[in-house]
Amino acid sequence: MTEYIQVFVYGTLKPGEVNYRICAPYVLKAQPAIASGQVYHLPFNYPAMAIATEGMVQGVLLSFADAEILTILDDFEQHDPTAFQRLFPQHAVEAYQYSRKKIQTYTPKRTPLEAAWGYVMELDQIYHLQGLLIPDGYWSQQCVN
Repeated sequence: MTEYIQVFVYGTLKPGEVNYRICAPYVLKAQPAIASGQVYHLPFNYPAMAIATEGMVQGVLLSFADAEILTILDDFEQHDPTAFQRLFPQHAVEAYQYSRKKIQTYTPKRTPLEAAWGYVMELDQIYHLQGLLIPDGYWSQQCVN
């Protein structure tokens, strides 16, 4: 049995969003999913997720055949240093990067799915970056523009 690489996406990498093109050629399966946590809109026009016991983040569980996708996504999930320094000249970009962590995912009806990789931030990082909580847990560029 082949073990697939599972990645939970909740922002610009979701199907239909601007950066889905980065992973689309490698996606074997995409299914709606949720994960425990909270999602915040960052001033860079993309979101950050914090793992939390309260709240649910709405996203998509993407399945991939090759672990090389993690290298591609790790590179993508870094803040653009120029944009970061323009918005937050007092902060070091290295201290505010996403971390890739395994998180439990569920169907929208809360049936457990596989654990998946997700790109998250700590709440203090999000607060320093002036992240705005999205109460319903659903982020889309169409909703924030």
